[in-house]
Amino acid sequence: MLYIPYKMKTKFIALCSIVILCTSVNAQQKNGAYLSVNPLGILEVQAAYGAGIGYRFSEQWEISSEYATLKPSTWMGEGKFTNIEGFRSVTAIKYSIDVNEVTKSKTFIGAEFRYKKFSYDDMADFTNKTTGVTTKEYNYRNTTITKGFATLIGKQWDLGENSKWALELTAGIGLRFKNVLRNGAPENSYVVPTNTGFAETPNYKDNTTGVYFPVGLRVMFRL
Repeated sequence: MLYIPYKMKTKFIALCSIVILCTSVNAQQKNGAYLSVNPLGILEVQAAYGAGIGYRFSEQWEISSEYATLKPSTWMGEGKFTNIEGFRSVTAIKYSIDVNEVTKSKTFIGAEFRYKKFSYDDMADFTNKTTGVTTKEYNYRNTTITKGFATLIGKQWDLGENSKWALELTAGIGLRFKNVLRNGAPENSYVVPTNTGFAETPNYKDNTTGVYFPVGLRVMFRL
């Protein structure tokens, strides 16, 4: 995901919520299928290249799903994610609570489930549990699996009176469950803890649970 400091995230989400809620009233909906793309995906720490598809069943209900492959960051290179491979999928269900004929927009609430799995070459110090001997800078393959559930608030704007194009902005809060597998690591050993950056998962933990803040900007095309 795109790394944003915690305070900036909370302020941005609050601003998004204000924008979404302050421009709401009543209007008509456009039902049917649509395609979508997240242009900000390629700016994330693990650059996400992909697209999505959605379907609006009625004036209130719609569902969407997107899939992306993960590659090295476009702005910081591989960084610590050497030879990264993986994918991410996000599925959301949305319920319209208000629309605005003047701005050709609609406001919705919803929920999302995201699944992310990626592998990369990693390095750490390992201490044998029996002998106490530490092997330094041991290379192994890190596989990280993340599952997240979040509530959302969002808004869609039609880009023109009869246009098939639309823009969507979402913000939310949820819980994220992360599991780390260390393929090729020394047997009967544990990772020697090292300092990690702000909001990063400690290198020695196999399972962590935390809060995450999904923020999305999508360009949509109705079929």
